[in-house]
Amino acid sequence: MENFYQNPIDVVEDVVHSKKWTFSRADDHELVAEIASHWCVYRLYFSWSEQIKAINFTVTFDIKFPESKSKLAYELLAHINEKLWIGHFDITSKNGIPAYRHTVLKPYGNEILYKQLEDLVDIAIYECEKYYPAFHIILYEDSKPQEALKLCEIDTLGRA
Repeated sequence: MENFYQNPIDVVEDVVHSKKWTFSRADDHELVAEIASHWCVYRLYFSWSEQIKAINFTVTFDIKFPESKSKLAYELLAHINEKLWIGHFDITSKNGIPAYRHTVLKPYGNEILYKQLEDLVDIAIYECEKYYPAFHIILYEDSKPQEALKLCEIDTLGRA
């Protein structure tokens, strides 16, 4: 067991650095990273709360839902969230941006936290990549949430 305390955001920085992603630190308790994926550019926010000993993790998309599409977007969220085991999606009320969120309680030991954060980031990006097309369809096409989700449920092999 490790004998020293390491700021959990330092552990986050180690994970992000190992993935060679661009990041910045606003202060000792926050880190923001940005990655280009198959569908879009994701922004990853990590924030440490010393009071509750937890890391809040958010991944935002590069799209925004106007008020006119909010009902369809929230219906889509409900269907997606029913399928998730870890984390959840929401849409920020301030600007209509879809986001994946999860909170991690800090375990004892930096190595355990490193592995937990590494897994969490991988799961979050997987879920964002899986459901991004459904968000995009709802935003830009005249489609119902259930129809948009059908595209996400198809497992593809290879690339065209």
